[in-house]
Amino acid sequence: MNQKKSNYQIQSEKLQLEFIKWDHEAIAKKFNLNLDKQYLYIDFVGQKYRINRQAGITENSKDGRSYETKAGFNEIMSFLDLFYYSKDEPKLSGRWDTIQSVSRLAHSGTFVASSHFDRYAKSFSGKCKEFEKACLILHGKPANYADISYIIKTFDFLPVMIQFWDCDDEFPAQLKLLWDENILDYVHFETTYYIADHLLNRIKEIIEMTE
Repeated sequence: MNQKKSNYQIQSEKLQLEFIKWDHEAIAKKFNLNLDKQYLYIDFVGQKYRINRQAGITENSKDGRSYETKAGFNEIMSFLDLFYYSKDEPKLSGRWDTIQSVSRLAHSGTFVASSHFDRYAKSFSGKCKEFEKACLILHGKPANYADISYIIKTFDFLPVMIQFWDCDDEFPAQLKLLWDENILDYVHFETTYYIADHLLNRIKEIIEMTE
């Protein structure tokens, strides 16, 4: 019996088929990516990926050499939204902004749930050393905010700042992500959540592997 596809699978598969029609040489030049006859290559949150130019299938490499795992929804949507939506010459401002401010800039009707990252904050609670180690494994650079704060490159050209406050006697653990003011030159507002969720899941995965 065939398993029914989720809406996420359907959406990502449709976009991968659209990718086949795009100008891959222009994308590679725009973002300084490697390209050969079969694949377009890109790094994302500390891992290497390749996108098949004829089929649109995205694979990632766990060891940096062999590509064996198909990418998930968050990864696929992050890549393809970046390639399709970004401005001709996107540039970072060097100034940080909250997701609420980004939402207003996007004139988005999307409800910004302040609790969206609570489940991640809860999983990192009491694990400051492990959280910090995971950020360093992802080549994060320390920033002087919160209990722990790091600037991590999601793509080589697109950083995000993570701020983490551990729990105490009065308050639960809190997590905040800040984006460059010009993030909407690169991706849609909704896509910031795909990127953030993938990044936080990578941190969680690294912590679980090193515990």
